Amino acid sequence: MNKDNNPTNAESFINKELSDSDTQVLLTQYKIFVETSESLTSRRQNVNTFFLSVNSIVLTVAGLLLRNGESSALRYSVLLIVLGIGGVLLCFVWRKLITSFQQLSRGKFAVIHALEQRLPAQIFELEWMVLGEGKDADKYIPFTKTESITPWIFGCLQLCIFLIGVIMLIKTGIDL
Repeated sequence: MNKDNNPTNAESFINKELSDSDTQVLLTQYKIFVETSESLTSRRQNVNTFFLSVNSIVLTVAGLLLRNGESSALRYSVLLIVLGIGGVLLCFVWRKLITSFQQLSRGKFAVIHALEQRLPAQIFELEWMVLGEGKDADKYIPFTKTESITPWIFGCLQLCIFLIGVIMLIKTGIDL
């Protein structure tokens, strides 16, 4: 199969006659590809766990600074500004990674669906159809839609930390 997205190449793959040994190779490739899809899901979850943890730590540190911030407002306000900027940047990267994982997942499932066309049953294709292809929220809400909201929520919280730091800095009488 050629590397480009030309539909005629996919059609020629689907319509190509296979020998018994080719069928066994195809089945092996299918199994491996499904495993890589599962591995991608695991990596995606690890990335989300990492960013949730880091964001939680940043917010905890910011909370501690705010609790103790009266004694040295200048230092704490600068730290809050830095934490806020860092947190927003983390959320931006997190959101980009979620998009990347979504694209990789789409690509993997496109290949899985193409491979299934050569197999007796198209179980992933059928599952996707039963779930309304992600278009019917009563049947299925794609994980990425829910997952994508989280960096925005944390990003807003981090932006608040930044703004609190700026307000504290202004209150101390330092000109920006």
